[in-house]
Amino acid sequence: MEFQLLGPVRAISDGRQVDLGVRKQRFVLAMMLLDANKLVPADRLVELTWPDEAPRSARGVIHTHISRLRSVLNAADAERHGVALISNGPGYMMKCDPKRIDVNKFMDLCTEARGLAEEEARIRVLDDALALWDGPALASVAPEEVRARLTRHLDEARLLAMEERIDAHMRLGRHAEVIHELTELEAQHPYRQQIVAQLMLALHRSDRGPDALTAYQKLYHRLDHELGVEPAPALRDLQTRILRDDPALKLNPKEKIKAGPRQLPPDVDHYIGRQGHIDEICELLIPRTDDVLPIVAVTGKPGLGKTALAVKAGRKLVAKFPDGQLFIDLHGNSPRPRDPSEVLARFLRDLGVDGADVPSTLEERVGLFRDRTAGRRILVVLDNAATEQQVRLLIPGNAECAVLITSRRRLTGLDMRKLVDLDVLDRSDALELLTDLVGTERLATDDTHAQRIVDLCGGLPLALRIVGTKLRSRPHLTASSLAERLEDERTRLDELVGGDREIRASFLLSYDSLDEEHQRAFRLLALMPDNGLPPWAVAAVLDVDYRTSERLVEDLVDVNLVEATPGRYQFHDLMRLYAQEKLADDPSRDEARIRLINAYLYLGKRADAMLDFGGLHQFNPPQFTMDTPGVLAEIDRGPALWLDQEYPAILEAIEHAAATGMDELTCQLSATVAAFFELRAQWADLKRVGELSLAAAGRFSSPYWTAYAQFAVGLAARETRDFRRAEESFRAGLQILPKAHDPLLEVVTLLSVGVAERLQGRWDEAAKYFDGCLSVLEALDKPRWRAYTLRESGVLDRYRGNWDRAEQRLREAIGTFERLGDQRWIGATLRELGIVRRGVGDYAGSLEILLKSRDALRGAGDLRREGASLRCLAETHRALGSFEEARACAEQGLDILELTLDSHGLACTQVVLADVLMDMGDISGAGVQLEKGLVALRVSGDPRWHGKALVTRARYLSLTGDACGAEVAIDEARTLLLDVGAFEAGLISGKLARLVGPSC
Repeated sequence: MEFQLLGPVRAISDGRQVDLGVRKQRFVLAMMLLDANKLVPADRLVELTWPDEAPRSARGVIHTHISRLRSVLNAADAERHGVALISNGPGYMMKCDPKRIDVNKFMDLCTEARGLAEEEARIRVLDDALALWDGPALASVAPEEVRARLTRHLDEARLLAMEERIDAHMRLGRHAEVIHELTELEAQHPYRQQIVAQLMLALHRSDRGPDALTAYQKLYHRLDHELGVEPAPALRDLQTRILRDDPALKLNPKEKIKAGPRQLPPDVDHYIGRQGHIDEICELLIPRTDDVLPIVAVTGKPGLGKTALAVKAGRKLVAKFPDGQLFIDLHGNSPRPRDPSEVLARFLRDLGVDGADVPSTLEERVGLFRDRTAGRRILVVLDNAATEQQVRLLIPGNAECAVLITSRRRLTGLDMRKLVDLDVLDRSDALELLTDLVGTERLATDDTHAQRIVDLCGGLPLALRIVGTKLRSRPHLTASSLAERLEDERTRLDELVGGDREIRASFLLSYDSLDEEHQRAFRLLALMPDNGLPPWAVAAVLDVDYRTSERLVEDLVDVNLVEATPGRYQFHDLMRLYAQEKLADDPSRDEARIRLINAYLYLGKRADAMLDFGGLHQFNPPQFTMDTPGVLAEIDRGPALWLDQEYPAILEAIEHAAATGMDELTCQLSATVAAFFELRAQWADLKRVGELSLAAAGRFSSPYWTAYAQFAVGLAARETRDFRRAEESFRAGLQILPKAHDPLLEVVTLLSVGVAERLQGRWDEAAKYFDGCLSVLEALDKPRWRAYTLRESGVLDRYRGNWDRAEQRLREAIGTFERLGDQRWIGATLRELGIVRRGVGDYAGSLEILLKSRDALRGAGDLRREGASLRCLAETHRALGSFEEARACAEQGLDILELTLDSHGLACTQVVLADVLMDMGDISGAGVQLEKGLVALRVSGDPRWHGKALVTRARYLSLTGDACGAEVAIDEARTLLLDVGAFEAGLISGKLARLVGPSC
């Protein structure tokens, strides 16, 4: 594990950047690393984190940051790397190898360089040292005054290393080459007299004496007017010697060394991220002993910063290629890419060939170029390459050289060491770049508006630079207002314009380079949903055979206009907006969309028919013929897994059908995902498609689709505890069911109403609906639905303590599910049977059954019910006195349920965990869990679980000394449980005496 403080604060583990959290958290880590292996007092951390006034909770916040950092580092396997963040009395200590921190590496390299006698070696080591810097130390984690206070010694050491490196170059006679660098340094450090002295000497030795004297005068006036002092005696002496043209200032011409071309552009300011890519490129381009010229290409979509990355890597490699660095933009996306013959002519002149001696033919230029690069170590950077053919002729023949290429194309026909596929910045780096561009005084990485801007820019560096520059240069523009403007997809690309930078223009270059066939494919693919399209859907959209569609879309992948993931194609968000602009005027778009919708309708119906509650709807989709290999087999193997990938496209199709008046299609499409949404507990999506379907069914007066839609809306409302809406929808559905002529839909609706009544504590009504269900099923050959109904009726029996009938019905249901091979409902029904066995005192039997339930549900991928099964296991372990096992099961259940939308199940599990924690003596922890659970259960509409939670609250209040409060809670619990007829009401009288003792 490596740590970087010389720039943004980062941790790198096994080549991957670790997400260190929010800005203050990264700052705490930086302070610990600056004093690695030393005790850092908590008071010092507080003082530096809040330099103006610390809040009362400051020490607690620091402790939280330390705890989170410890978790982050542990997750990155820090212990294996010898890294540990420990608490120690009044402070904290970061234990790690100092050589893993870039600050210490930098200092060691500077010390090494000063001990070297050979100038080239000194330069190489100092280059390596300075390459460790990626901006100001501790960039973007602290206010500037605090940052300067902590890193002043580092900034001074960096400047000193720069000066020593420049001195070494000047001793080798490279005066002209360092003037540009010295001018930039002088502008950044206008009072640094050593830099001015170096600049004066370099200018004088380059026969620019007047410019050297002007540099002195600028410094003199600056010091005199602003500080009231004169330049140091040594600098005044240098001015006098330049005025006299002192011969001693000139180097002996015999000592001068001819420098090669140094054409790399300047580094991009505010450069964040990509460190892993930079390190990888540098390692790949270092010549090896295999006599093979190292070639690396960087590819990616427009706006990713490929050129900036190449320049950054190239500058780190300067010391490895002392004979020069050639750089050229090949204009690969312009209508006229550079001709290789013209490029070679320029390269030859840069390598010292007189213009008159440049050969006239391409073949001769290639030969002379390879001759001039032979025996030399030169880095060639070919930016924005068009094709493999353009690049091949520009590659030296000497394995001591190296070639770095950037291109929007993937250049797969080129032999190279590696193709580095660049992607967008991850969210933390993108936030850091934006805040670095704008300034932490105006924007923080934890600003919600900044986070929204980053998301809307899709992590694209060019887009972030445009919006960052806008915010920085326009004080009246706020992150909030800019985020609001970017929210509108219709005008987002209009906002991403700044000066000569424009996202749309960048995309246009790539689009214009396509032929008409590929431009059409690019436009029509704008119909794809956010999560992209599989290959068969691409063929449907383009209305071509599979092989043709594959060729077209893979060509678009090669030029980085479309992204490919396993089994899927998609756009970057901004590229998709651009494609949609192009699609707006395409007359074939509506036909293409209908082809796509019909394909999803056909395949969605097939997948739905294989789900537990699927296959209820009665309609024949349009026949869809495809030649894509394996699609139908993929659906048959895993219909739910297929829908996991494809439901966003079906949702988008439903929204479009509803908005454009295709009412019957809206109902049909909605029906293909309803059972899937129940399976995945995606109740908001089920509610949405149900409401769209209900409105559509009303417009074309369909009793069948109205009844079906009312069922879907009611089910979604029931599962989100909106019982009023559920009752309205179910009753409306029951009224229209006779006209729908679908007895199975009647069964499904009656069963759903019964479950809703049971959940609300109206158990007599629930029993009537379950009995009605079973009555209708007598005339139907539907064993699965009979098993569902028996299960739900058995649950009601166990609520009432009717253990024998509950077990009888549950075992019959399990038998049916076993014959059907339905693991999900075997597991769900075994859970209920396990509770029944615990209810009759058979704890060992309960444990065995519940373990089988958990395993079956886990195998079926039903997270919601697996979490519930773990909760039941916790209760059985608790009954057996196995409190550690009970706690582990409850906590695991919580972890799983937090991944679902089952807030009710989560609350019930929190109550169970509270009881377990009280068993183990952790009263405060129990109070936290209990309060979370009670907040949800008070508004859940479930009187039984609310009553059970109040019993647990009575126990908690008793243990904390509040006997009166405990008695009030017990009385309220008894009332709730008696009202619904729950068997737990009969247990309360005994609990009351045990919990509250004498009357308060």
